Amino acid sequence: MATFLAGLFRSVRFGIAEAHGQANAIQFNWLVEQGAVTRDAASGRFRAAPDRFPAAVEALLARILTVQARGDYAGAKELIARYAVMPPELADALAKLDGIPVDIRPRFPLAGE
Repeated sequence: MATFLAGLFRSVRFGIAEAHGQANAIQFNWLVEQGAVTRDAASGRFRAAPDRFPAAVEALLARILTVQARGDYAGAKELIARYAVMPPELADALAKLDGIPVDIRPRFPLAGE
């Protein structure tokens, strides 16, 4: 759960203008709405709620797969409109990472360097 949540944060840092960012924002916002991800107002930290997380992921998967199986274009647009947004709490948390690169290019020394 913690790794899944960290992955959402990493992906959303690229922005939500593209499909990957939107997909991660949908997941994040769904999990928050379901109480599977909570935020401590005092510290600003997010954490996964182990008692709610698996059921919330399962419910989101069921929703998305049903939309896909039915070819429900209107349902897909509604899901995107409702959940593919940057909530202020997430934007604030990501703003604290402004000085940290989104991706880091590893540099391995060659033999003899």
